[in-house]
Amino acid sequence: MDATRITISTPEDQDALLALYPRAFPEEELTGLVAALLSHPDVLSLTAWTGLSIAGHAALTRCSVTESDARVALLGPLCVAPEAQRQGLGRALIEEAAHQLEAEGVSAMLVLGDPDYYALCGFDQVSPVEPPYPLKPEWRDAWRMRTLSPQAPERGTLQVPAPWEDPALWS
Repeated sequence: MDATRITISTPEDQDALLALYPRAFPEEELTGLVAALLSHPDVLSLTAWTGLSIAGHAALTRCSVTESDARVALLGPLCVAPEAQRQGLGRALIEEAAHQLEAEGVSAMLVLGDPDYYALCGFDQVSPVEPPYPLKPEWRDAWRMRTLSPQAPERGTLQVPAPWEDPALWS
C-alpha cells in the first residue's frame, strides 16, 4: 500500500468523497447524509489518502448530551474504498479523529456500527449515553462509546444537529 496520510477534508474533496460511499456501501444510500455533514459547521471531516487517491473518510459530528456538560462526537459514517479495506485505514481514521477531538476538549466518541469492528477500535459495549431515537433491539450492541477523557458523560441522551435528526437513520 502507498503511504497513507490523513487530512482535514476540503471542499475540493467533496465529489470524490461522495463517489466513495456507494463503492464502500453499495447496499446503503449515504450520499445525502454525507453531503449534509460535509457542509455542517459541527462536523470534523477527515480524508484518508493513499498516494494521490482518496481511500477513506470519517465524519465526526460534535454533539451534546442531556444531563451533562460533556462534549461528545458521533462517529459516522466511516468508509474505506473496497481496494483499501483490511489494511488499517479505518482504524487510522478513528485514531486521528480521537487525537484531534481530544485536543479540542471532546470527552467521548459515540458510534452506531459493527460491534466487532468498533470493539477492536476501543469502543465499549455499553454506552451510558442513549441514542437520540430508539434503536431496533438487534442494534443495541452496535451503540458504543469510546472515552477520550475523564469528563466523559455518565448518562443522558445524545442531542444531534439537523443532519442526524431523521429517525430513519437510527432504525
